[in-house]
Amino acid sequence: MLRKVLANLEEILSSTALAVVILSVIYGVFTRYFLGNAAAWTNELAAIAFTWAVFLGTAAAFKKKLHIGVDSFVALLPRSFSRGIHLLMHLLLLLFLAYGCYIGFDFSIQSYKQPTSILRLPNTYFYISVPISFGLMLVHQSRILMQFFRGT
Repeated sequence: MLRKVLANLEEILSSTALAVVILSVIYGVFTRYFLGNAAAWTNELAAIAFTWAVFLGTAAAFKKKLHIGVDSFVALLPRSFSRGIHLLMHLLLLLFLAYGCYIGFDFSIQSYKQPTSILRLPNTYFYISVPISFGLMLVHQSRILMQFFRGT
């Protein structure tokens, strides 16, 4: 059971965040049009949850190799040369993800003392989804790189 949850962690968390967005918006609409007094916090909660849904969804798509890749030119090259280009691409992507993770954590930490306008939560709750997503993609890219070296 735990293995299944961990294997689908990004999808579970992203789906949960999306459900929070939907429920928050529905509640906000209900309070505005049926109770006559809008719950202002619903917009902010929906925005935070949407940010999490997007970045965790990106990590889930990365894990399943669903992002677009154009390798038409590389496919025309001899196998030994194209393998070198793929290795370079995997290493550059690994570096980019590590840097994005670092920058995201740095920015998240800096934004801790800046509260959101309505819920008064630290803005870190918005921004920490970026380095967590990059970190998950970094783990998946490391796995892909290990598979590349094994030849699978």
